[in-house]
Amino acid sequence: MKNYILTLIIGITLIGCSSDNETEPVQSSCNFINFKYYNGTQDLLGVMSNEYILIAVDTTYNESEIQNFITTIDVIDQNYNYTIQTSGQYKFKEIPLKLNTSKDCEEITQIISDLNQNTIISYVHFAMNTDDCNNLIWEPMGDLCINSYGSSFFVKVFDENDLTDLNQMIIETNTEMVEQNQFMEKWFELRATKESNGDGLAMANFFYESGLFEHSEAGISKYPVE
Repeated sequence: MKNYILTLIIGITLIGCSSDNETEPVQSSCNFINFKYYNGTQDLLGVMSNEYILIAVDTTYNESEIQNFITTIDVIDQNYNYTIQTSGQYKFKEIPLKLNTSKDCEEITQIISDLNQNTIISYVHFAMNTDDCNNLIWEPMGDLCINSYGSSFFVKVFDENDLTDLNQMIIETNTEMVEQNQFMEKWFELRATKESNGDGLAMANFFYESGLFEHSEAGISKYPVE
């Protein structure tokens, strides 16, 4: 009887130790958003690219600093001939990068999270596949393009003389005011940062879904990758 009780106590202890030391399973997630709002309806943006992502750095970094950083990213195809792209007065340099192997959404979500920990990175975004590789005046940009989006999004208020809701939403979402459109005074450019509640596309959708604004839309851009 004593041996049985001793065996039972040891068994319970081992079970307890096993439960205490057991690692909680990692919860994978997919943060890809495949739509924006346009004229009050969801406008689908296409299928997520499994092979490309878009990174952006502040224009204060020179090309050598950017290139040196990219060599440290182990999930990137280091043989890929990328292009560092700038656009007018835009605050960031954008670089479409090819992954070293095809990744699923959960893997790319984790890659984005990891890369965003680096000081040089301003944002990292998903890319979308597209069959259209022409620019706005129908000139070919390359053999293969992706679509993606920047950190800016554009909000139209109901009354440009009452910005209470806009200012409050900016505070609640940790986004930034960039500027008011001087010709269309109801329109404002806002910016999502790494401290915001989501990236530029997520925040654009969130602002519209609040019902407080007439329009809210992320800017979708096309990038040649081959």
